[in-house]
Amino acid sequence: MRLNQTLVIRYSLLVRVTALVPCFVLAAAIAKGSVSTSTILVMVAVLCLATLICARRVEIDSARVRVRYAPFYTRDTPVRDIIHLVEDRTLILVTATSRIHLWGISDSEREALFQILPHRLDVEASSPRNEVDTEASVRKHMTWTIIAAIGFLATAIVEVPFFEGNVWHRYWNSVGQHLLLLCLLFFIAMVFEAGFTWVLWSSKREISKIENQDTRRRP
Repeated sequence: MRLNQTLVIRYSLLVRVTALVPCFVLAAAIAKGSVSTSTILVMVAVLCLATLICARRVEIDSARVRVRYAPFYTRDTPVRDIIHLVEDRTLILVTATSRIHLWGISDSEREALFQILPHRLDVEASSPRNEVDTEASVRKHMTWTIIAAIGFLATAIVEVPFFEGNVWHRYWNSVGQHLLLLCLLFFIAMVFEAGFTWVLWSSKREISKIENQDTRRRP
């Protein structure tokens, strides 16, 4: 979104909500009865990851770029320190000492960004070798997304008999809750692999647009 010449970039609502789903599932499992130490540790790790995803926020205006990495940790970078932009796995703002990744940026936010930033800044597209690497990365992440989705669905189906009222519920403590953790891990892996696939595919499309525009400008 863009308010008063300020561009705010966050992970999409779908990503943020999805990151919270495992927290609610694990919390429900803990509330239903005794759980193992491993379940509690996974709950803490998932909660920390979800907090970082929901907290990340990038605010860009004509004077500075403010990045909130965690609920109580933000960092400001003056726009004058930005040297150029790079199209890689996502759009990156490059300074002399750091690189600011704009994860989750949409096409409309890209257009707003180029209106806010100084026109002197160039966008460097990947080299042909990197473009090939990007295509390979898209295929790789897509493959892992499918594998994680199959694992999630398989463990979710197998988990059903261990719920209360079903035939294998007496094995919940010894088998069921560990299977639930495995199901959630597959779910988290599926979400992040799907996210990386989308980001890489979007970046590859933007790079192709830039290269096509450069080609048309050449005599």
